[in-house]
Amino acid sequence: MPIKPAHQVVAQAVSWLWPERLPLGKLVILDGDPDLGKSLIALDLCARLSTGRPFPDGRPGPGPANALVLSAEDSPADTIVPRLERLGADMQRVSVWQREADDEDWPWRFPAQADRLDEALARTDARLAVIDPIMAFLDDSVLSASDPSVRRALGPLMRLAEKHRCTLLMHRHLNKQGGSKALYRGLGSIAFVAACRFAMLVARDPTAPARCVLAQVRNSLAGPQPSLGYQVAATDGALPTVEWLGVSHHSANNLLAGAANVDDRPRDQATVFLEQFLADGPRTSEDVWQAVEQAGIAPRTLERAKKDLDVRCDRMHKDGRPVTYWLLRGQKLPNNLDPEIDRWFAELERQYPPIPHEKDL
Repeated sequence: MPIKPAHQVVAQAVSWLWPERLPLGKLVILDGDPDLGKSLIALDLCARLSTGRPFPDGRPGPGPANALVLSAEDSPADTIVPRLERLGADMQRVSVWQREADDEDWPWRFPAQADRLDEALARTDARLAVIDPIMAFLDDSVLSASDPSVRRALGPLMRLAEKHRCTLLMHRHLNKQGGSKALYRGLGSIAFVAACRFAMLVARDPTAPARCVLAQVRNSLAGPQPSLGYQVAATDGALPTVEWLGVSHHSANNLLAGAANVDDRPRDQATVFLEQFLADGPRTSEDVWQAVEQAGIAPRTLERAKKDLDVRCDRMHKDGRPVTYWLLRGQKLPNNLDPEIDRWFAELERQYPPIPHEKDL
């Protein structure tokens, strides 16, 4: 009988792969934009696990254990395996799916082909399985923005993680909607995060853009875990590695808010520049663009700043040639332009005198 009184269920403590971050028998998700090292971080975790080394925060692992990598984006031969070697993995303990025939279906599609993952986990005895990225492994029928559809797709994966006592680490890109609420920034439905017992995010450190931060988004099985700084290191043409830099004070929400601020900073700087440049009165378009070039402001960024300030452009004539002036809201053209305009109109009247009205004859 599947339904039992609670007192007949044997209570168990949560088992951890990476203490208080990667629970065994559960789904975990890692969100982040491209080119921030998500795949490399996963391989670093596989390498550490395979050799029994501590995890990036210094916490001990379970001892040498096996890992499985399923990637829809990176080639095993020229990317995954060389990187694992560079990261010091025990190559006998990390398994990588590799196409055996050109017509072989790849990537697998879940939930329809969950049995293939079941077989792979049984054969490799992996304690950590990486699915990179999860969106590439979903059936075409799965609606990634629909909670019910995503839950139906992830249900079999949850059962496989529990069956094989492994951590299934899924990668996912961020959406383009912006905002600093990390819980809602992953691509697709929030059901992806809801199905996972631990969710994390990578983003650039807003105070040191050469560095990145791995931060917790959600942890339903333990208390909040500190963020960890890292940078992707590659010297003299060597393959990249992950250099962990210790605890970071940036939370996931702070990182996304900081990223938005970093993205807007050139526009803000251009707005301040333009406002100060025009503060003493209208300037010609030629003067503006010369100053902009010297300041290193991109033309597109200046156009955005111009729109933000509601700058008006008036075309007049000066010394016999057309001149365009940029004006802030409430500003007027220089007085010394009026005589020039008057003389221009006067010359037109002299050459083309107005036709007298009937009542004036």
